[in-house]
Amino acid sequence: MMHTFEIGSPIVHPIHGAGILRQIEKRQVRGRLLRYYVIDFPYSDLGQVMVPVDMADKVGLRGINAQTNIDTIFDTLGGNFSEAEEEESKSFHQRYREYLEKIQSGDLNQVAQVYRLLYRRSMIKPLGTKDKALFETARQLLVSEIVYARRVSDDEARTLLDEAMEDLVF
Repeated sequence: MMHTFEIGSPIVHPIHGAGILRQIEKRQVRGRLLRYYVIDFPYSDLGQVMVPVDMADKVGLRGINAQTNIDTIFDTLGGNFSEAEEEESKSFHQRYREYLEKIQSGDLNQVAQVYRLLYRRSMIKPLGTKDKALFETARQLLVSEIVYARRVSDDEARTLLDEAMEDLVF
């Protein structure tokens, strides 16, 4: 199913988070005229990304999660930990691969699960370099989507996320 996005509307890239569709640009590439979505990411150090319009679905571009979906994200963040989430039996590399796949899935619930697990781990002991990078990526993806879904500033979104984590039961 081909999504169509309107210029000026928020749009989510599964790896870069939420941004604004600035324009649809036509470019000549190898003799073919292609259309690209030009997306600004104000909450990422990336700046801007161009995605071919006909590759949007394959890349995983989507609209912003509605308010109700963001509410379920906060429910995920505040949930109790299950036995299955006690992942100490897995090697670091297994865990890292799983976390990375979840973050790159474009599914905000999976991103929230990774954020929550790494948040808890950080409360127990300092995160290693790779875990810290995954944690920051997950945080940025969540914050950018909260900004657009709740129509709040970057700082307010960070505060909402931090408050959701305060009640975490270990």
